Amino acid sequence: MFLLCSSMVFAQEGLPTASQHALSNLAPKGNFVLRVEGKTRNTQFSYNNNGDKVRLGSELDAVSLDQSIFSSLAPFGVGASLGTTSSSMEFESERGEISFGYGVTEDLTVGIIFPFGTVRNKVDFSVSGGNLGKNPFYNAQVAPSATNVPYLPTSMGVAPLNTADIQEILTSPTYGYKPIASTRTTSLADPTIGLLYQAAKTKDASLIISTGFDIGIAKEDDPDNLVDVPINNGNSAFRLRAEYYKNLDYGLDLFAKAEYGVEFEDKVTKRVPKEGEVLAPKSSTEKLSRDLGDYQSYELAFGKSFDNWRVAGHLYRLEKEGDNYTSDIGTDVSALEKNTNGYVNQWELEASWSGIEAWSKGNLAMPLIVSLAYKDTFSGKNGLEWKELYFRVTSFF
Repeated sequence: MFLLCSSMVFAQEGLPTASQHALSNLAPKGNFVLRVEGKTRNTQFSYNNNGDKVRLGSELDAVSLDQSIFSSLAPFGVGASLGTTSSSMEFESERGEISFGYGVTEDLTVGIIFPFGTVRNKVDFSVSGGNLGKNPFYNAQVAPSATNVPYLPTSMGVAPLNTADIQEILTSPTYGYKPIASTRTTSLADPTIGLLYQAAKTKDASLIISTGFDIGIAKEDDPDNLVDVPINNGNSAFRLRAEYYKNLDYGLDLFAKAEYGVEFEDKVTKRVPKEGEVLAPKSSTEKLSRDLGDYQSYELAFGKSFDNWRVAGHLYRLEKEGDNYTSDIGTDVSALEKNTNGYVNQWELEASWSGIEAWSKGNLAMPLIVSLAYKDTFSGKNGLEWKELYFRVTSFF
């Protein structure tokens, strides 16, 4: 999450690009700065542990529901199956952020970010092709036995199980899952409080050091839903960032950023699958200690300004370490930790317009900086291939 405290510097002439287009995050001394940001993004793909792009939902796609998934099918033989799954997903997200900053001094800003949004998972799931069907004479009140079996081969004239039948199995007391269907989550995300300090400054360059603390309030992932997407991790974290801005000749500018995030340990409720287990039963649910992997992010951008406009190209890289879980009762949690380290590489094109000059001439009621950006993911490992569109408006008072 970005530590945006939104900044401007009061001046009408000779403004550095970082101030004119709200690149730097320092607020004017004794003044407030407000930034409102909207972001929409979507994806149908993720990157696996080998860095290959795969469709979302592939872990639930083309799965043969045989005795390797449901051990109760063993008496029917190796070829017995309730069917083969077909699954696809698409994530859509709309996120907003309202950021306030206050200039304590010319070089020190304190601020807070209030994020919120909606995440949807559009799910298409079905099952077909099974060779077992419901036994119409099965008594669910009596334990299964050789004379009381829940299924019969379709060769005995029963219809094969369909998608609704499989959903019924998933929602049974043994598994206790919610039906596999599209989900929507709308809530507050984890807010951030932070400060920014301008550690070095020249006429054409500046170095800003910032720290921030994420307050983990977002609702945690539902262990009884196989396909829901949480809006945030819901844990607290500490951020440390360095940003460097440099005005170059011919209206060009350079921006570089490095950030390190320390994720704090918390408690979460999870189902703990065994190695290779696709459907962990309800009985595997446990309260665990979670320590999400720390992360590092890097950004490099070159911009070109002309009149009150600026265009820029950005390169991003995010690297994340593996997650760690601990069970108080000694449960093997290695399946939850598998393939949780990774990275993503992205590019971005941005255009911004500064209304500071128009405001100083009395043509605007308040100073505004407006920017629009498109970001795309071009490679990764154990991450999502997001396509993102941003819209930001910054002002001060």
